[in-house]
Amino acid sequence: MENEEKVENTLKRENEYVCTYLLTIRRVDFDFEEAREFKRYFIELAASGCEVLVIDGSPGKVFSEHSQTWREACRHFPVDPQYKYLNGKVNGIHTGVDLASHNKIILADDDIRYTPGDVRRMAEMLEDYDMVRPQNYFRPQPIWARTEAARMLINRAWIPEGDYSGTLGVTKSAMLNVGHYDGDVLFDNEEIVRHFRLKKARIKYARDFFLLKKPPAFAKWIEQRPRQAFEDFVMRAKTLFFLSIPAVIALTWMKAGSGLALIYIVLLAISSIIAAAFGLGEGAARYFPISTIFYAPLWFAERSASTYWALYWYYVHGGYPFGDKVVAKGTGTAWTSAEPLNRTDSE
Repeated sequence: MENEEKVENTLKRENEYVCTYLLTIRRVDFDFEEAREFKRYFIELAASGCEVLVIDGSPGKVFSEHSQTWREACRHFPVDPQYKYLNGKVNGIHTGVDLASHNKIILADDDIRYTPGDVRRMAEMLEDYDMVRPQNYFRPQPIWARTEAARMLINRAWIPEGDYSGTLGVTKSAMLNVGHYDGDVLFDNEEIVRHFRLKKARIKYARDFFLLKKPPAFAKWIEQRPRQAFEDFVMRAKTLFFLSIPAVIALTWMKAGSGLALIYIVLLAISSIIAAAFGLGEGAARYFPISTIFYAPLWFAERSASTYWALYWYYVHGGYPFGDKVVAKGTGTAWTSAEPLNRTDSE
């Protein structure tokens, strides 16, 4: 009888919403202005039909301040201690999935912002799919964000499923059915996608669905550079390519002179711009100014330097820092076990 009442109450609560919006967050210090901005966003999400669920891994005092600020805007819970993955965000996601009242769940990083129209579109697509993987764009666009945006366009040009997203739509039933993905990795946003693919879940690679991503502060962006390169180590050809750039320039300069080395640099820059331009299709030109493609050479240079930086962390520290831990793996087994995706599969 008690279980029947729980099921009935869950169904009643689900009917009140179009989805659950699940945010995992952790802050070492309390930022009043940021907390107030989140509160406004949570209220907007609730008005759009979302159950707003925040799983907070912050230390006690910060958690209490968040709880006080958000008490009327969301459901706010600590991370369930039964989950002990190295990547604390994954522990928060599993905690939130357990607590979600709705079968349709939006998983979003703390820099993602949905509009009411975005919420409706995601909820509609989750009628037919177990997972929806959209795309991101930056607003505002400082120089470092434009450099990162060029990377997004290059990924859209070369990767059938498009650029890696900071948000996903999933169903609770599918999450429970496919089981846990590897939570001891840095690149959890994509590890979950590969895990769903490995388990033959129905995935929609929504290359024409663009969601706002707030750019990081410059210091944060610099901090993220070697981490992204570390996450790419599983893509050995890509990693070797970026490692080779300074070596090829140096060898060409020594063997053939500065003129030929300069020609190589110019051809490399032109190639990166052309690659970025191919990523402007399927509606991306509405969100990425055409000038974005000219920042592609900057990204090539940044990623080359960051790859060497990531190698330093790998050989000296055995991994990359994540909070107070060092995580040894950028990606998990699902990356190599899942079948490759071709362009037809992504449509």
